[in-house]
Amino acid sequence: AVTFVMHSFMDARQVRPAWEGLQRGELSDDPAIRATQERLQACSYAMAHPESDTLVPACAQHSVLDPAENLRLQGLLPLHA
Repeated sequence: AVTFVMHSFMDARQVRPAWEGLQRGELSDDPAIRATQERLQACSYAMAHPESDTLVPACAQHSVLDPAENLRLQGLLPLHA
């Protein structure tokens, strides 16, 4: 079996409210936040949160739970503003 993983970066400014809403069991009425929530729910790549026993989508880990790592990644990846 072969598994293909497609990555599509999300705006960290949308990930935080989307993730926090999901943690409260809420779905946003804002279309951009709701789309981000749907992508977080569909994420197949989860990481263990270093301070708890929970698994979180990797994008939530980097942009919400580990902002310092997100800043380091911005310096390493060829992203343009």
